[in-house]
Amino acid sequence: MTEKKTKDQESHDSCVRVVADELKADNWTVKADLEGYEKPSAIGKGYLPDIKAEKKGCLTRICEIATPEMFEGNMDQYREVKNYCDEYDFRFYIVDKDGKRKQIDPETFGKK
Repeated sequence: MTEKKTKDQESHDSCVRVVADELKADNWTVKADLEGYEKPSAIGKGYLPDIKAEKKGCLTRICEIATPEMFEGNMDQYREVKNYCDEYDFRFYIVDKDGKRKQIDPETFGKK
């Protein structure tokens, strides 16, 4: 069980790093919940996002990276963050078991 959690966390952190590095390369000021980056400030009721980036002070982007397992059962927390972020450029990504990321709209995630 611990090995699976560690692998999931590594996949998550790897994806966070890729998104953070992409934003940084595109001249965003990036704060990320990763070693080597300044931690972002908490939003809502103390929720720490994976990434909070600003571009020349005129646009703030908050990115959250999740595995499907992390997303399950956290809909209330997601909605709280989404409501807070409505005024920002909010992005939500899912990381599959192969470590590939896909941007999603959690409101429609899992619906057919």
